[in-house]
Amino acid sequence: MAAAGPLAAAAPETQARPGSRTMGARFRALMNGPDPLICANAYDLLTARLIQAHGFKGVFVGSSATNSELVAFPDQAIVTVSEIIEYDSVIAANVDIPIVADVDDFGATPLNVYRFAKQAERGGIACAAFDDRMPINRATGYAVPGVLPKARMIDNIHAAADARTDMVLVARCLAPTPNKSYTEMLDRAAAYAEAGADLVWIGLPTAQDYAKAADMIKKPLFGVIGGANLPATPAAMKAARITVGQTGPVVTIALGAVDKALTELKTTGRMAEAQKGALNRETSDKVEQVEELNARAQKYNLPRGTATER
Repeated sequence: MAAAGPLAAAAPETQARPGSRTMGARFRALMNGPDPLICANAYDLLTARLIQAHGFKGVFVGSSATNSELVAFPDQAIVTVSEIIEYDSVIAANVDIPIVADVDDFGATPLNVYRFAKQAERGGIACAAFDDRMPINRATGYAVPGVLPKARMIDNIHAAADARTDMVLVARCLAPTPNKSYTEMLDRAAAYAEAGADLVWIGLPTAQDYAKAADMIKKPLFGVIGGANLPATPAAMKAARITVGQTGPVVTIALGAVDKALTELKTTGRMAEAQKGALNRETSDKVEQVEELNARAQKYNLPRGTATER
């Protein structure tokens, strides 16, 4: 006899499940699509959910986010690669779009890189971006120069490629550029592409420079977009031949809004003006997935949450 009444509502779901394609495979499909992929910058899960609510197809989480959120220090390698992966994996597990994780040097040696690449992919990270900076360079905020030997970075790329299944790999080239010739950077970038990086991340001053570099590197380019010289638009990215771009950090923008609210509170005892810039209810409900949560509660015979009282 078929179940009836309240028990029927708790029956297992029978609708077709979404495909089991990994986030890495999804990211690769987006990267190879007709339009450049814009990955907006998130510093926590709520930001990533907001990016998703705005219709972006990818999220970038910088290592600076982990530094900011765990220890509130500048991005100078205070946190470990394991902490970065764990932090980003929580975000990846709670959004429905692929995550690009900036994992610093991924451990700096091939054995560490292999281990951390496995850990990152298990954590649901779609794309791992790692660079050739030496730890002392990162720890001093570029004050002490230094990049890994090119051969070491190539070994690191080989290790990451051996460890991953579908996860996309971005090799970031931060080589010094004497006289702004970019010769060493481009030489390294081409070598990293040949070693097996799926994308190569470089920093160049103009769209024309990126387009020229694409001919030399012969792999899709990754770059920072959204600034004065390179807008975060498909047209601008196509002109620069950048396949995947990450926008700049938003944490200071958010903190600036909070700072204004606290200043108003201390001055007036209220936050009336600051409240005018608050996230609207509809968007807030999307970010917190209120509708999905209420539907799940109803299915399992729980009363509706008190979302209306928040």
